[in-house]
Amino acid sequence: MKKLFIGLIVFVVLLYGGYKITAWYQNRPDKPDYYYDVYTTQDTTPVGKVAIFMVGLSTAEVYEPDWWHNIFNHVRHVIIPWPGRFFAGLDMGIALFDPERFYEYTEFEPTDLVDYLGNRFDIDAVPYIEKYRRGEVEWQGPTNRIYLDSGYFLYKGRKGGIPSMAGKTMNRARLWYYGKGFKNHKVPAEYQRNKVLDLAFEKLQDKYGPIPNRRADSMDPWEMHQELYELLDGGADTIVLASPMVVYSHYEEFRNSFKHSFEIIRQWEKGRGKGKKIKIIMAPPLGHFPPMREGFIQLLKDRLDTLPQGASVKIAVSVHGMPWDHFPNEAWLKLSPAYRDPLLEEVKKLVSSYDFSKTEVVECQDHFADPIWDPEENYLSTNRAYLEGKRDGFDFVIQQPMEFFTENTDTMFSHAQHNYHHFPGYDIYETIDYPDWDVPYTREFDLDGTRTIYNGVLIGPKYRHYVADSLSQAIDSILSKSKVLQAKEK
Repeated sequence: MKKLFIGLIVFVVLLYGGYKITAWYQNRPDKPDYYYDVYTTQDTTPVGKVAIFMVGLSTAEVYEPDWWHNIFNHVRHVIIPWPGRFFAGLDMGIALFDPERFYEYTEFEPTDLVDYLGNRFDIDAVPYIEKYRRGEVEWQGPTNRIYLDSGYFLYKGRKGGIPSMAGKTMNRARLWYYGKGFKNHKVPAEYQRNKVLDLAFEKLQDKYGPIPNRRADSMDPWEMHQELYELLDGGADTIVLASPMVVYSHYEEFRNSFKHSFEIIRQWEKGRGKGKKIKIIMAPPLGHFPPMREGFIQLLKDRLDTLPQGASVKIAVSVHGMPWDHFPNEAWLKLSPAYRDPLLEEVKKLVSSYDFSKTEVVECQDHFADPIWDPEENYLSTNRAYLEGKRDGFDFVIQQPMEFFTENTDTMFSHAQHNYHHFPGYDIYETIDYPDWDVPYTREFDLDGTRTIYNGVLIGPKYRHYVADSLSQAIDSILSKSKVLQAKEK
C-alpha cells in the first residue's frame, strides 16, 4: 500500500510537471518578437527599388464566412492561452441561432434555428428546429470569459467541420452585423478605409511619381501572399510594411499582419527569389504624426461649437481597450503615449477655450474594463464614464473615439453593446440606418437629463484627409531616406 501511495504521488507530480512544461512551451513568447526584437532595432533606410505593402485588419463590406473563421482563429491563437485555446478549437457540433433572437443571455424556446451559412435544414433535410423539438439541440450559456457574451444552441448529432465557437462567431456576425444590424446589410469599414488609402497613395505619388504598392486584409492570407509576391516578382529590393492603424499592437501587427508578411517574404526568398535578400522596414503608426490629432480635435470642435454657453460638458476620449494587466508587454502600451498623451492635452486645451460652466476630460476604454477582466476597476470603461457623467450632473457627456477612422462591427455593435449597457432606449436588436458612408455616424441618448453623444470618427471629405495626411507622412518618413526615390520637382 505504501509503494502504491508513493507511486501515486510520483505520478501526480510527473503529470503536473508535464502539464506545466507543456503550458510553458505552448504559451512561450514569439521569437523573434516583431516589436521588441525587430521594430525597435530596425534600420529604416531603404535600398534599391522600393515597394509599399499596406496590410491590416478591416471588416469586409459583405459577409464572408472565411473572414470570420480566420479572425476567430487569430483571437484563439494570439489572445487565448493554452489549454484554453485547445478547448476553444473543439468541434462539438453545429452552432445555431434563432434568427430573430441571436443575442440572448438566458435560455429560451426558439421558433427557428439556422447555421452560419443561413441553412435552416441539416444535410439530412430535417429542419434544425425539428431536431430541437426532438431534444437533439441543447442551449449553451454565455462563456464566463467574455463580458456580456450571449448563449447559443448546439446540435451535437454530427461535427460541423469547424470549431463550434467559430461557428458561433460566424453565425452571429451573419445575423447581427450583416443581417438585422444594418438596414442595407453592409458594413462601411472597407469603403471608408479604401477612401483613406487611395488619398494617401495619391499624396505619395504626387511627390515621387508611381511607386509599386499593394494592399491586403490580414484576415485573408491568400490575398496577402498574392499581393506580396507581385511586388517581389516585380523586382522590389525593399518592402515597406504599413498598417492603417492609428496605434500598432501585437494583436493587430506584430503577431498578425507584419509577422505574417515577414514569413511570406522569407518564403519567397527561399523559393522564387533564389536566395535574394529583401530588406523589410515597418513604417511607424499614423498616430505618431500631427494630422491625426488635428483631425480629431477638429471633429470634436465641430461638436462643441453646437453646445450652449454655460453648459457642463464631459469628454470621454475612448480607445478599444485590452485586458492590459494580462498583457503587460503589449506593444500598444509602448506606442500609444506618443499619440494619446498630446491628444488628451489638446482636448483639454480645446474644452477650456469654451465658456462652459464645468468640464472634465477622461480617457476610457470600450472593452475589458469590466467585471471579468477588471474587477477592481483599475481602468475606466466608456460605460462607466457615461454613467458617472450622469451621476455628477453633467449636461453633456461626449464620447470621442481616438483610434478609429471607419465605422465597423466594433464601433457600431460590439462597443455600443458595452458602452450603452443599462441605458434606457438602447436595444441590441435595433436596425441602424446609415445610408451615407461619407458622413460621420453619431448616436445620442438621454440619461435623465444628461445628453450622451457618440461623436463619430474621421469620415468623409471633411475629415478623411487628416488620416490620409498622417498615413502618407508615416510612409514618407521611410521613403524620404531612399537614395533611389527622388521627389518630383514642383
